[in-house]
Amino acid sequence: MRRGIRKTVSIVLTLLLGSFLVYRIHHELESVRALSIRYDYLLLVFLLGLAAYLVYTLVWYILLQGIRKIPYRQLLELNLVNSYLAMTLNSALGNIVKAKYALDDWWASLAVISMVTTFEILPGMVVGLIMGDLSMLPFLGLFLWAYVHPQSLYRVLAQAFKSAGRLPWIESYYRGWIGARKKFLASFSISLLQPLLLSSALYLTVRAFGFSVEYPRTLLAVTYSTVIGSAVGTPGGIGGNELGITLAIGDVPAGVTIAFVFKLLTQYVYAIFGVVPFYRLVAGEKTMRG
Repeated sequence: MRRGIRKTVSIVLTLLLGSFLVYRIHHELESVRALSIRYDYLLLVFLLGLAAYLVYTLVWYILLQGIRKIPYRQLLELNLVNSYLAMTLNSALGNIVKAKYALDDWWASLAVISMVTTFEILPGMVVGLIMGDLSMLPFLGLFLWAYVHPQSLYRVLAQAFKSAGRLPWIESYYRGWIGARKKFLASFSISLLQPLLLSSALYLTVRAFGFSVEYPRTLLAVTYSTVIGSAVGTPGGIGGNELGITLAIGDVPAGVTIAFVFKLLTQYVYAIFGVVPFYRLVAGEKTMRG
């Protein structure tokens, strides 16, 4: 009975996702009908987005080697499930499911998610500081503290969790962070490719619509998109993603459409690819754990 309900819910969510994307694509293309669009550039955008997605999964794979051995293909399927849930329901829920199946310890898995997310936005933070944007400085300082001297940060946070009666939570998070930290240099070196690939994809998206933007602005836009998209709490970060991009690239004509097309080809499309592994998961065909 429950399995039948899960299947029904997954089908309804898939239909809603498909309907929404069809509507948005139609709406955005109608708004730029007068423009001459370079579809060959958009194909390159998709390929760069695919490369960035594979790099993102590789970073996960390397970090988890310090905690638990998980096959790369299994992590890729897990990330696709996360993409699907993030788009159909909520980004936070997608991360919760990914954390549950990546490691037995949910809080340790959340620590890995935190490190990977930091890797995504770190290059943009540095670019923003160089360009005089200090809004990301607290995040950068917190990360450096957590990496250079995690023991002291743990002691500070432990007091708050202990007062709340949740000390085991921060203890698990700390163990996960320390385990992932063992693979920091290798994973961070590879992770630098992801924002570079995505910023190149955004640059080409702007060019595909016949406009231009400075490349450092696209790197900053990727960072804004990740941060704001995660903060707004909408499915897939929709709205926040586009807002982050338009804020960073400035007054570019058709900016919202450009932002949506970029996110569609580099992020939203993977929700569609995640339908199959998600359906197999809810149908009980596999557990997603090694």
